Amino acid sequence: MLFEKFLRKFYKRFWENRMFDKNVILFIDSIITIIAATAGCLLTLQIYKNISTITHYPTFWKFCLITFVFNFVFFLLFKTYKGIIRYSTIREFGRVLTALVLAYVCVFVSLFLWVEPSGTLSMVYSCLTLLCSLTGLYGFRIISVYLFQRLTKHYGENPTIPVLIWGLNEENIALAQLLNAGHNKYSVIGFLTCELKPKLKNIADLPVFEINNPQEIKTLAFDNLLFTNENELKKASDYVEKLLSLERRVYIAQELNINNVSQLAGIGHNIRSVQIENLLGRPEIQINMNSIGEQIHKKTILVTGAAGSIGRELVNQIARFAPRFVICLDIAETPLNDLDIELRKKFPALNFEVIIGNIYDSKKMEFIFQLFHPKIIYHCAAYKHVPLMERFPNEATTTNIFGTKLLVDLAIKYSVEMFVMISTDKAVNPTSIMGATKRIAEIYVQSAACDSAKNISNTKFITTRFGNVLGSNGSVIPLFKRQIEYGGPVTVTHPEITRFFMTIPEACRLVLEASVIGKSGYIYVFDMGEPIKIADLAKKMIELSGFVPEKDIKIEFTGLRPGEKLYEELLNDSEITEETPHKKIKMAKVRQYCFADILSQIDEIIELAKNNADRQLVQTMKNLVPEFISKNSDFELLDKDN
Repeated sequence: MLFEKFLRKFYKRFWENRMFDKNVILFIDSIITIIAATAGCLLTLQIYKNISTITHYPTFWKFCLITFVFNFVFFLLFKTYKGIIRYSTIREFGRVLTALVLAYVCVFVSLFLWVEPSGTLSMVYSCLTLLCSLTGLYGFRIISVYLFQRLTKHYGENPTIPVLIWGLNEENIALAQLLNAGHNKYSVIGFLTCELKPKLKNIADLPVFEINNPQEIKTLAFDNLLFTNENELKKASDYVEKLLSLERRVYIAQELNINNVSQLAGIGHNIRSVQIENLLGRPEIQINMNSIGEQIHKKTILVTGAAGSIGRELVNQIARFAPRFVICLDIAETPLNDLDIELRKKFPALNFEVIIGNIYDSKKMEFIFQLFHPKIIYHCAAYKHVPLMERFPNEATTTNIFGTKLLVDLAIKYSVEMFVMISTDKAVNPTSIMGATKRIAEIYVQSAACDSAKNISNTKFITTRFGNVLGSNGSVIPLFKRQIEYGGPVTVTHPEITRFFMTIPEACRLVLEASVIGKSGYIYVFDMGEPIKIADLAKKMIELSGFVPEKDIKIEFTGLRPGEKLYEELLNDSEITEETPHKKIKMAKVRQYCFADILSQIDEIIELAKNNADRQLVQTMKNLVPEFISKNSDFELLDKDN
């Protein structure tokens, strides 16, 4: 009974809480080395001198000291002590072997030169001590692994989630062994693959299940499937769809490196349920970041709307390329404070400043340009909620149009190298105030590029246009998540409504890429794949949460909101595209506006917004953008009057 208590206490203290830190391991390895040196010396003396007492050999202490010093040095060089002993793998054993071999080569050379010139005794001693050290160090690690597994089985908490791992490769097999060997939330019960391997029924003492098509999944008795990377998940999208329809759970090992030992103690924390962002139905867009790094390195960057979803990710990506200074501008206090904390933690060497301010505050913006002289501007700040902007067209105009105009004018005045505006697919054939204001902002940026070219300005003006971003602030994803948490219903405006989607990181990467390859005065549109039905998105999210659509959680259709389209477009009928060096980025050839012609109209729109003359304001917008036809809005009457 007392022994049982001791083992339980020993497990809790030394294994579950990982009390064997790197210093303790280094100390134990050093003691093992000293013991090995003593054993090696005794064996050597027995062979050559037939002396049973080591004190009869006066150079023994020199042998031990030289052995200890070289072993200690190579332990430090190869960091043999940094691995988590209870998770020792072939890589750790290989590192120990390399360190020992090199150490004992140095021991032999040192003994031969300074202690025992004949070399025979030194060679025998070095080989015997190497074998003793190897036995001791390997034995320590093997016993540690064995004890941890045995103690975990008897005194650790039982794994709560049994999973099958998708696919057969070295990474998956290593992950299975680590999960089953350690104290984790997950236990692996086998492998599932659609790549048929005849006669392979068992690997790593776990069964292998082979299937030919998604329909066969229902014949297998399991509830949870684990993917080790996102690419495999997307390749197996048909199987994932079937799993979700059968009310089974899907997990993914997030950014897991099996060879990174520091991850292994908390390996279960790197596994999470699959999110809707993982099920875009197409491979994630990747770009070469080297050219972007050359453009950003040692430059002063201004990001407006830096606390928003796109702005925040842009700042994080920019920070990786060692800019000279980053100005993070936003009006939202709490998100900006969160960004400040995040950047100080993730990028302690980054030189940056967060600034609270409105982009239409002319004095504040002038002060920022005078103080920092930014060389590149990423303009993300905008009002974007379509129904809300239908009620407040003056606010949408002030921020989206006047704010953009002010920044463009200052960019020219202070010789900014590049101005990149983030636009939206809602600017194409706009049906809402928000879309119209973004289209007018596009027009001003584009016409300013033409005008600045005539006036020999070096500022390059680029506009990027893309659709909805998965998980961004105010998007349907957070809304659906909240509705599912509350037990439903999940509200969708129309059964046939579709949207283009991409993830926040890939949207920002494409913005950065467009800024490298882009020509001044052009609008760049992103290939976002096929549009996705919002109703299908809602169904998937309900299934991912472990519920059955219409049974556990209802989907309700509420009707299109003011200004909302049924389908979004990235180009209008009169726009065509040209290829760019990046296959996912197209250059749109749009109608050219003369700066002098549109300047007075835009100034009139801004003045009407200041005076809250909503009806006249919207009518003037429609005059400037003839394709602006209101939908589900009080301003439809203006279209009928025309």
